[in-house]
Amino acid sequence: MKYLEKFLPWALFGAILFVAFWIRIQGIPNIPEGQFSGNDPYLHYWQAHIVSEQGKLPARDMHRWLPLGRDYHQSMTTFAYGLAYTHKVITVLFRNVSLYQVALFSPVICFLLGLGALWFFLYRNFGGLFASVVGVFLATLPGVIDRSAAGFSDRDSWCLMLGVFAVTAYLSSLQTQVPRRRLLLTLASGLSVFLGGMSWEGFGVFVSVILVMELWRFLTSEKEEGLGLYALWVCAFVPTLYLASPAYRSGIGFTTHLFAFVLVPLLVLLSMRALRHVLLTKSPFAEKFRSHAKNLSLGFVLMSFAIALGYVWMQLGTFASTTVPLNQNELMQTVGELNMPDDRYWVFRYGSLFFLGSLGFMSISIHLWRNNGTVLAVFIFLLMLSTFFRARLDTFLGASGCQILFSASLGGIALLLLFIAWRQRESPTHELVYIAMAAWFLLWVALARDARRYDFFIGIPLAFFTADFIRRAGFYITDILKNAQFLSVSFRERLPLHVLRTCMTLVFMAVLMYWPPAGAHATRATLAATEMRPAAPGDSEASKAFEWMKSELSPTAVVAARWGFGSMLNVLGGVKTIIDQDHYIQQWILLYNEHVRNAPDARVALEFLKTHGATHLMLTQRRPPAVFLQGALSDAFVPVYPTENFETAGAKVWQIHYPENILPNPKYLATEPGE
Repeated sequence: MKYLEKFLPWALFGAILFVAFWIRIQGIPNIPEGQFSGNDPYLHYWQAHIVSEQGKLPARDMHRWLPLGRDYHQSMTTFAYGLAYTHKVITVLFRNVSLYQVALFSPVICFLLGLGALWFFLYRNFGGLFASVVGVFLATLPGVIDRSAAGFSDRDSWCLMLGVFAVTAYLSSLQTQVPRRRLLLTLASGLSVFLGGMSWEGFGVFVSVILVMELWRFLTSEKEEGLGLYALWVCAFVPTLYLASPAYRSGIGFTTHLFAFVLVPLLVLLSMRALRHVLLTKSPFAEKFRSHAKNLSLGFVLMSFAIALGYVWMQLGTFASTTVPLNQNELMQTVGELNMPDDRYWVFRYGSLFFLGSLGFMSISIHLWRNNGTVLAVFIFLLMLSTFFRARLDTFLGASGCQILFSASLGGIALLLLFIAWRQRESPTHELVYIAMAAWFLLWVALARDARRYDFFIGIPLAFFTADFIRRAGFYITDILKNAQFLSVSFRERLPLHVLRTCMTLVFMAVLMYWPPAGAHATRATLAATEMRPAAPGDSEASKAFEWMKSELSPTAVVAARWGFGSMLNVLGGVKTIIDQDHYIQQWILLYNEHVRNAPDARVALEFLKTHGATHLMLTQRRPPAVFLQGALSDAFVPVYPTENFETAGAKVWQIHYPENILPNPKYLATEPGE
């Protein structure tokens, strides 16, 4: 029996990883060889291919965004390097493994590594049953499967893995009492942050989770503990990120505020902690300061918040063009993954866990902080309503009223947590873990509320708080049975409470996963891996056009096409492009849409294409503008693919023969409106 109890959790762990892997590879047969299930995976694969061949990315990629080329100085490309060098390592033992295969399975492997680290951390803190409940939910939630299934070889799973590594390693370093282990875990967390910071502009959200944890420790303590380790953690990635990437020194576009929002808060907290340490130990008034240590901490935090709000207010005008999802410019409004989710979306992707996870967050707040926690639970409830039921609430309060309710509830939660931390006298068990999950929940839910793109990252706190809610419900029911008067005393003494709690947990999980009124999210798990992300371009006319380009066109050919086809043209067509899906120069995409895709005039279209050096044009419109039809308004566009039934084809390719009077026009190279 003792051996069974010892090895059963690890058997469950292995089963969870197997189920998660099996579900996520179900879509592989639906993906044609060489393809992926999305646009962005082609971009990362293209970059990994360059790294694999040349050892590194060039300063400018002259296969994209012609005639200027794609500048990589501001780009976060560590994922591409990870793919390339992982492939090099694997081929030492398995020579037949291709870079494409590594990229195809990378989201699954990254997710499993992150899930394994999370399971091990939860097992150490809450036991095997709790960790397994969280693991099962994460293995089967469609919202988590969507971006971690094989074929969707974007960097989401990679960043989630690094985020899990960073947060769990940091929490583990705070829990351990062994100096060497604590040092190694702190450095491991710092390395994970460095890799994540070099992979994605949004990785700062994961860093903010650790920042919130340290702010909590700063406010709840009356003396400095672990200042040296925090300084080591900061020094492990802040200087290296600043030196390694120009995006952190002089960011432009999406990286404009990267230094201010990611690195500065960490340095400010380090400065506050160091200053408080000096005031409490070295200053002439140290004794007086020690008696007001928490007031001093609160004053520092409020002052830093005021400065941060002042910066945001001064920079508010720049967010419209540089920050996603706050921007509402013409191009971003066409990106489907930035659309606002509604309650049906949440139910489809998370069953009832989006609701139960919120209830679990409310429940643990009341359990940890009693009366203050009850008030906090009210704000969490309002946040839940204004986020997950936003579409319905808009009909009653209006869009502005719902936004005000959301902002007020989020602000109320932040202020109340500050107050609770300031008044805290002793720390409940695992309090810092709950704070980390609360921060993870609040930060990613706030982003996912306006853009579906970010909901992939809310799965962990939803699964965690739902598991905690189930666990507390189990304790509550068994306590009732233990004290039930209708049961005999001898029966109550023999009642195997831990077995009963385990059985109830399994029943709760089965209900949530398979009973339709409770969401039945597990019934859609395989669907999420096979249907939610179909192969792109799949077995389509566009795919056949790419095959024709690969075999018939020179690698120096420059093909103009819709931005979503950009990286597919590089990878599948083997040609150069002028725009693609990474939105490097949004104005060029808008100009292409205006003057080429919807061309009102052949001369204007030819001038734009000539300026960008295009040799061919590809359109997937069944009825393209007349200027591209042979013999209509211009003979400069010569149909070359397909050779039969050209007018009815869904993908058309023209070769461009520029008349002598068509000259490049610099206005078509403008990177901003009005230039």
